Amino acid sequence: MKRAFPGSGPEVAAQYQRAGHFLLATIFGKADSETWCHKKGVAITRATSEGIGSGGGFLVPLELENAILDLRDSYGAFRRRACVWPMGSDSSVFPRRTGTASAYFLSEGQSAFSGAGTNTGMDAVDLTAKKLGALVLVSSELAEDSLHDIVDYVANELAWAFAVKEDACAFNGDGTSTYGGIHGVTTLALDGNHGVAKVIAAALHTTFATLSGGDLANLMSAVRASAMPRAAWFISQMGFGQAIANDATGGYLYDGMVDGIATPFFNGFPVILTQALPQIATTLTGQAMMAFGDMYGAAVLGQRRGLTIARSDQRYLEHDQLAILATERFDAVIHDMGDNVNAGSLAVLVAP
Repeated sequence: MKRAFPGSGPEVAAQYQRAGHFLLATIFGKADSETWCHKKGVAITRATSEGIGSGGGFLVPLELENAILDLRDSYGAFRRRACVWPMGSDSSVFPRRTGTASAYFLSEGQSAFSGAGTNTGMDAVDLTAKKLGALVLVSSELAEDSLHDIVDYVANELAWAFAVKEDACAFNGDGTSTYGGIHGVTTLALDGNHGVAKVIAAALHTTFATLSGGDLANLMSAVRASAMPRAAWFISQMGFGQAIANDATGGYLYDGMVDGIATPFFNGFPVILTQALPQIATTLTGQAMMAFGDMYGAAVLGQRRGLTIARSDQRYLEHDQLAILATERFDAVIHDMGDNVNAGSLAVLVAP
C-alpha cells in the first residue's frame, strides 16, 4: 500500500489530520471529527446534484482528492501517459492537429507571402463525460485505527479501482455500456480501419514466450517518427516477463524514473505495465498482445470534475461494514492510430 501523503514532517501530518477527520466525519459519522473539521476550516459540502444516495455525496477536500488522484495516476497506465484534458462541461472538444505547416522560398523583396496550404490543419475530438463509480467496503472498526491508516486505506482502494477501470476502457473498450461506450486501443487495432497499426507477429509466434526481437522491431517501425520521443511499451506483467525480459528479444533492460515512478526500460523506451492487456501464457491467436508508441499523442482523457464520496451503513450491516461510493466523470478517446495507409502515434502487436 502506498502512502497517501509521502514524506514526513508537520505539513504531512497536517494533511493526514485534515483528510482523516473528513473521512471520520462523513463516512463514519463521528461527531467530534465533524466539530474538528468546522473548527479547522475543512469543508463538509454535499454534492446534492450528483444524485448519490438519499442526501447526495460529499465533495472531497482538495488534500484528499489530490492524494487519490496522485495514487490513481501511478496505478493507471493510460492516465499516466495519455493527454489529460480538463472538461468545462459535460460535452467538450479537444483540439487535434491533422496536418503540418509548409515552408516556401520567397523572392527578394516580396511583400506578401502567397504560398498555399501553409497553415497547420486542425479538427476537434469530441469528449462526453461519463460517470464512473467505485464501491469500497470498509470495516466499521477502521474508524478506531490511526488517521494515517484510514486515509491510506481509503485512498489506495479508490485509486486502484478507478485506475483499473480506466485502463480497461482505454485498452479494451468495445463501445458497449460495460466500457462507457469507449473504444479502446486493441479494439481499434482489430477493426479493419487501422491496418498500419495492426502488426502481426511472425508465424507460430502466438504466445508471449515465442515472440522474437524481430516482432518487437516490427512493432516499433509501425508508428510515425514524431511518436518516438515520447514512445513507450505497454504490456502486462506476464507479457513483460515472458516477451521482454528474456534472451530471445535481445533488448537491454534497465530501471529509471519516469513520471516519478521507478520504471523498467527496454531498447531505450520505458515499459508501462498494465494488467488490462493479456496476462496468459497460452496461445493468443488473433488477439492483441502489447502496444508501442506515444500515448500522449494518440489519446486524450477528458476529466470533467474531481471526486465525490457517499456512504451507506445499512446495505452491509450484517457484515459490520460500511460502503463507500466514490464517483468521477471522465471520457477516453483514442484518436491517432493512423489508418490503412498512414502510421499513427500508436501500434499494436497481434498474435497470428
